Amino acid sequence: MELKLIKGRNAQIYLEYLNSSIAKNEATKNTTYKTYLNNMKQFVKYIKKYENNRYLLSKDTLKIIVSVLERYIRYCREVKGNNARTINNKITAISSFYIWSVKRDLIATHPFRDKLDRLKVTDVEKRRNSYYLSNKEIIEINVKMEMDKRFDLQDRIIFNLIIDTACRISALHSIKLGNIDLENGIISGIVEKEQKIVEFAIFEETTELIKEWLRCRNDSVEYLLVTKYNGVFKQMSKSTIRDRVRKIGKLVGIDNLYPHSLRKTSINLIAKTAGIDLASEFANHSGTDVTKKHYVKKTSARDRKNKLLEIRKKAGF
Repeated sequence: MELKLIKGRNAQIYLEYLNSSIAKNEATKNTTYKTYLNNMKQFVKYIKKYENNRYLLSKDTLKIIVSVLERYIRYCREVKGNNARTINNKITAISSFYIWSVKRDLIATHPFRDKLDRLKVTDVEKRRNSYYLSNKEIIEINVKMEMDKRFDLQDRIIFNLIIDTACRISALHSIKLGNIDLENGIISGIVEKEQKIVEFAIFEETTELIKEWLRCRNDSVEYLLVTKYNGVFKQMSKSTIRDRVRKIGKLVGIDNLYPHSLRKTSINLIAKTAGIDLASEFANHSGTDVTKKHYVKKTSARDRKNKLLEIRKKAGF
């Protein structure tokens, strides 16, 4: 894992931290620690530009790290437009580095633990991604993508794979050709959240799209989803997948559709038609509580009123 955008002592010590962490848990190399790396690149670039390129472990930096981070938080919010959840994730990546530094006796204590409060994630931010597509919208999107040349086979595969399987973006991003059994419509051997090995069922339309995509490809990349970077085919990045899903959402008037919204749509449809237990199993959740709380669309006041009216009529009111 390279620190292409970071140079100097900060790059060297952070690379040492990453190598140590990956040695301890290889499975998170391309998930957790890849995210941490991206977050840390942004922090070190900020330090270089706005904080006199100070060394992460110097005594001077450790003394004023809380003030540095408070300024960084304002920068993320006011300049970069990050919400509280995103900023908290960035601070977590920085904190993880300092926890490791304490364990390695590079510093005596964690410099901002219990001194910097996590930002409160508002209900508005929590709801930001909570779109549930209807069956009609799913059909409309598929029809429009097939007719519109702005959308390619990979757009259609991304959309239908998430609707078929409710897979997380990390799973979708990591699917290799060797994981796919097109004859039986199964994708297996995928590492998901908490290092669970999962498998997914895919249906005929998605299977046919993948077959057509494989016939068109002329590269040797082992991943299902690929993009051409500087003339070379590589694994498609998560950010590119998100961009494609946002483009898909505009077909039904949604400007900020995310892969997680499609996952929630898929799980919600299963819950409504087959029950919460199957939906929870389908989502690879450890129990139904998470499914009920975060993945099932709440009924509207009008729907609840109509249901209560039916109950009252049956009761003779």
